[in-house]
Amino acid sequence: MQSGKLSVALCMALIFQVDDQGHPRPKVRCDSCGGIIENYADGVALLDTPGTALGAITEPIFHCLGCEEKIQKTSGPRASMPIDHFMLYVLNNIQLTPKALETARQKMKATSDF
Repeated sequence: MQSGKLSVALCMALIFQVDDQGHPRPKVRCDSCGGIIENYADGVALLDTPGTALGAITEPIFHCLGCEEKIQKTSGPRASMPIDHFMLYVLNNIQLTPKALETARQKMKATSDF
């Protein structure tokens, strides 16, 4: 804490990791331990922002199941959801329809880089 301000290290959970062929691959990183969440079933997204003002910008927090279990033992109930639910929530919120997803899938299949 410096000059009455709280210093917080920001860690972006949605990252790209370069694979063994040199291609960047999207990954989700645990905001607690920094490990990579390889499977949607192996983590949760936390949306708990009590007391947030209307219109405020917040960021989700991602935890692997191990970290989430440890944190649940020491904290009260929080608003969280499985990662697959979170991704669907995001897609719906930006109005990405099934047709748009299929079009994007076809374009990605045609691009050898992905």
